[in-house]
Amino acid sequence: MKILITGITGLIGKHLMQVLLENNYTSVKGTYHSSKNIDEFLQKNMEMVQADITQPKDVEGICKDCTIVVHTAARVIDFGTKAQFYEAHYDATHSLLQDAKKHNVQHFIYISSVGVASGIDRNKTIPNEATPLIKTGVHYDDAKIDTEELVKNFCTDNSIFYTIIRPSAVIGPGSVWVVEPLKRMDTAFGLKLIDNGKQPACLLDAENLANGIFLCMTKKIAHNQTYFFMDDWDVTWKQYFSDLAAIKNKTVTASIPYKVAYFAAVVAEFIFPLFGKKPPIAKKSVQATGINRTISTQKARTELGWKSQINYATSMQKIKESII
Repeated sequence: MKILITGITGLIGKHLMQVLLENNYTSVKGTYHSSKNIDEFLQKNMEMVQADITQPKDVEGICKDCTIVVHTAARVIDFGTKAQFYEAHYDATHSLLQDAKKHNVQHFIYISSVGVASGIDRNKTIPNEATPLIKTGVHYDDAKIDTEELVKNFCTDNSIFYTIIRPSAVIGPGSVWVVEPLKRMDTAFGLKLIDNGKQPACLLDAENLANGIFLCMTKKIAHNQTYFFMDDWDVTWKQYFSDLAAIKNKTVTASIPYKVAYFAAVVAEFIFPLFGKKPPIAKKSVQATGINRTISTQKARTELGWKSQINYATSMQKIKESII
């Protein structure tokens, strides 16, 4: 049985590869986009294919001989146009699904995001997998919602098992939730807390997520199901960003009210691109750190037997070792 991991050199793909090898799944093919050093993967006998999955011609034949596809590749930055996000998520996934059908893939696992539930008021309900989703106008989250529906409908119509995975904020060495905050600490604008960072960070260690994906691959109960994954750490954004800053001997104390931050993001996303620059603050990141995005993981824990094996202290130590 051969397994295809799109974006294998990324945070999630790399951790999943390691979990597969630890469990003696050695027939693995991986796609990567940028021209980076892949010696580590070749030494582990990975079949590596350089491909831009937004280009249909690059996707043709990529699923050949594969039984399972785990689609992790995505546009993970917090700013971009609607067209850019839909091209990277919806269109690319559609091309991959078509190739999966052509080559008789049995199980298609799509890595979505907890962001699909951003429009749900946590004062009224803590969402689970059965809670109806609401679009918010944030292109990343809306594209994920539509792509989830695409995966469900396409796989159902073509007799392919699917699993939708919705991880919370995934952290680990090289994570966007590590790299971007550290970058912003060094800018003139700096890294600002939203409402003093009081909201739960809803973090998820990449290794814990990889273990969850592996369970979805190997347990039949996961067929045609959706799962939320989030670690049970009880950590606020203030604590996480403060711990991250401490690695660089810095502190994070400045705070902006949520409504002010969101308005500033709307303005910045309009003005900065006019001058060819990335906005210093984006709606997606303001929502992600300024509202409660807690979700229920009961389904994953009861049906799959998933649990957080890596604790917060260990996860932060791995990040620290990768930076220093």
